[in-house]
Amino acid sequence: MTTMTTTTTESLVPAAGPAPGSPGPDDDPRRHPMTRLSTRFGVAFAACQLAVMVGMATLVLPRAGSPSDPPLERGQRVLDAQGAYRLGNFAFMVAGTLLLGFVGAVVTHLRRADRSGTLATVAGAAGLLLSLIWPLGGLFHDVAIETAAGGTDLRILAGWDSVAPFSLAFSALPRVFFLAAVILGLRAAGSAPWLQRTGVVLVPLALAGSATLVNGALFPLLALSTLGYELWVGALAVYWLRSTR
Repeated sequence: MTTMTTTTTESLVPAAGPAPGSPGPDDDPRRHPMTRLSTRFGVAFAACQLAVMVGMATLVLPRAGSPSDPPLERGQRVLDAQGAYRLGNFAFMVAGTLLLGFVGAVVTHLRRADRSGTLATVAGAAGLLLSLIWPLGGLFHDVAIETAAGGTDLRILAGWDSVAPFSLAFSALPRVFFLAAVILGLRAAGSAPWLQRTGVVLVPLALAGSATLVNGALFPLLALSTLGYELWVGALAVYWLRSTR
């Protein structure tokens, strides 16, 4: 009788489980559908940026001739190809602003790794600047084309060709903070050591590439660091998608 009573009493007691309101495995914000959608923007950003860079380098920029050509001649060539330049600038602006969609996932992951929210705040602000500075270079170049089409000195238009590399060099400065914040977040989470190592290499490259603002001879280094950064962002997004599947 005692055994039956004990068994009956235990059967009426609910099994131990998570307390009401406590987070479960399905409550991880990194696995939320909206976070995963935001992460896919990182893949789209990397793919579109690389595609636009290749398209501009092969289809648009050669139309202006060599940088050593006389400025008046270069300005005329750019004006003659203004349709291609406007289309290329627009593609750059669209591809660049795709990073805004990825910033949401970055902030979510870094908040999980750093409870203080410091890394998430730095990465979010830097990502916002990154998504605006270089695309603004394309906007300014469109303004220069519009001004030249109105009859101004075409040598000025040739000089405005520097707005793209200069805006890219400027964007390398917030890129340093973006990379550093994400690397520290990965380190705090103890994940993706290969992304940590490659990111550490990209930080000084970005800093050195920003010196293109002082010496144009450093542009190849800036271009190399930009290519590495875009590939790194794409790899980071793919890693997060797989790790939160």
